[in-house]
Amino acid sequence: MKADSLSVRQLFVQDRRYLVPLFQRPYVWEETGQWQPLWEDIIKVAERRRDGNAAKPHFLGAVVLDQIRTVSSSFDARQIIDGQQRLTTLQILLVALRDLACQLGDSDLERAFERLTRNEDPLNKDPDAVFKVWPTNVDRQHFRAVMTAGSHEAVEGICGSPSEGTQSGLRIPQAYLFFHRAAKVWIEDGGGKKPVEHLTVLLKTLLESLLVVVIDLDESDNAQVIFESLNARGTPLLPADLVKNFLFHTAELGGKNIESLYETYWKPFDLDRKFWRAEVRQGRLRRPRLDTFFQHYLTLKTKDEVLSDHLYTTFKEYAGPRPDAASHLESLRDYSLVYRSFFEQEPGSRERFFFERLELMETTTVVPLLLEIFKQAEKQTSRAELRKILVDLESFLVRRMVCQLTTKNYNRLFLDLLSFLRQRNSFGSEDIRAFLVQQEGESTRWPTDTEFQEAWLTVAAYRALVRRRVRMLLEALNLALYSDKTEQVQINKTLTVEHLLPRSWETHWPLSEQEDESQARNRRSTLLHTIGNLTLLTHSLNPAVSNGPWPKKRTQILKHSALNLNRPLEEYDEWDEDAILKRGRALFRVAKKIWPRPTDNES
Repeated sequence: MKADSLSVRQLFVQDRRYLVPLFQRPYVWEETGQWQPLWEDIIKVAERRRDGNAAKPHFLGAVVLDQIRTVSSSFDARQIIDGQQRLTTLQILLVALRDLACQLGDSDLERAFERLTRNEDPLNKDPDAVFKVWPTNVDRQHFRAVMTAGSHEAVEGICGSPSEGTQSGLRIPQAYLFFHRAAKVWIEDGGGKKPVEHLTVLLKTLLESLLVVVIDLDESDNAQVIFESLNARGTPLLPADLVKNFLFHTAELGGKNIESLYETYWKPFDLDRKFWRAEVRQGRLRRPRLDTFFQHYLTLKTKDEVLSDHLYTTFKEYAGPRPDAASHLESLRDYSLVYRSFFEQEPGSRERFFFERLELMETTTVVPLLLEIFKQAEKQTSRAELRKILVDLESFLVRRMVCQLTTKNYNRLFLDLLSFLRQRNSFGSEDIRAFLVQQEGESTRWPTDTEFQEAWLTVAAYRALVRRRVRMLLEALNLALYSDKTEQVQINKTLTVEHLLPRSWETHWPLSEQEDESQARNRRSTLLHTIGNLTLLTHSLNPAVSNGPWPKKRTQILKHSALNLNRPLEEYDEWDEDAILKRGRALFRVAKKIWPRPTDNES
């Protein structure tokens, strides 16, 4: 390889194309992390030059290029192995400055900037060959539009409002608007110079004082190995980006049509960045959804736990020394469609409730199993059969949660279930139920009705569970209490969990006189936070009402609540420990239907 430090003039003044391989990630730089720091670096150098001080060269980072053989009638070309974010941003900055020069009416300045952004060859018939940098497929439409728009008004029309553009992943037009706005403010600020003079200082700074280290690879260099060891400024490559590059580079070396492979298998990942690159919570961390999918996929395929910071190395080990890239891409595409469907279940369906509750319980270790269950369901499982499976899995998880049983071995448990189903070559509900019922011990068993009821009536759920899971249980009960004769109520606001017998009970809620005071206090303390004493309200009651006597509190709840969960409260003239247990048992009968478990005889 050969390394040189080149100025922006040397980088862009000659007719040459810098091509981003389609298998690299899209343009991801944004204002806070990259545009603003880059602009501040440039302005510091420009202001030293403007004020007559020696302008020391400023390095903008490194770019790694690979040789591309071209026909004699084509422009000289390089493939960007690393640095596409930097080169693309420089081109966007230059075209924004070109448009400012046009606004100022200085044709010489406009042509100077134009020379740095366009190749010139009247005989070349490729309309896109005029662009010195040509980004990856998903960004080309926006890049072309920005480079030819001619004004910031035209670019604003491309992406709508700034917030809309950012949310849609339109980073290229947003970069243009940022640099156009920042440069306009700077050149009009003057510093004692006219705007055209100020813009000229900026041009000379870019041409002469800003340097890029350019590493040109030759035929003996392994571009893929070098790519894997490099990173762009402030935006580390996702493991999924490395997998993408690895597979498409492998396909290219094998003579495959990578354009066709990209269109068929990978394009959706890049097109819908809002979904796939959204930051989602996994345990204590937040990670891009695409990487969480890769982790679940690899866990499924390797039949072993996969650490989130070893996704790429795990994938390479799984793929082997001579991977069939097309086969891997097809498999990733197929399972990604299954994974995506988890977030798109019909509102109000049993499937939708399952995934919403699964998210609240944060039990992502079951996702690899679900990927295979839903994949198999495409071939052989009816909707009714699939719902049976989801009900059993949810019952297993909810019962263990209420019974305060550990989640530590769920990774291994669900992988063992996956192996069990593969051995039987069946992913039916009966096989899944049989496996779960057979589990024994604290870490894997499916609590029986007796154990579930004991926990339901005695566990201080309000304290033992995080609030959103308590709310999940109560919302599930409320939903199950609807019947054909009951009007369904759509609740858009977040419901609050309310204690019926209040935590501050001393004034209006005397202890039973039939019991020893110490025993009565212990009994009340035990039952106060159990499910039988909890309900949901759309708004929290006034503290005076909440802590006041039962008749007044019951009247206010029935007056303002349309939930079926609260309708039976009308039957309770008094609210004490016996009432809590009575309501707890009534709600348990509902819970047992929502989250059933076969008896020993049934299993």
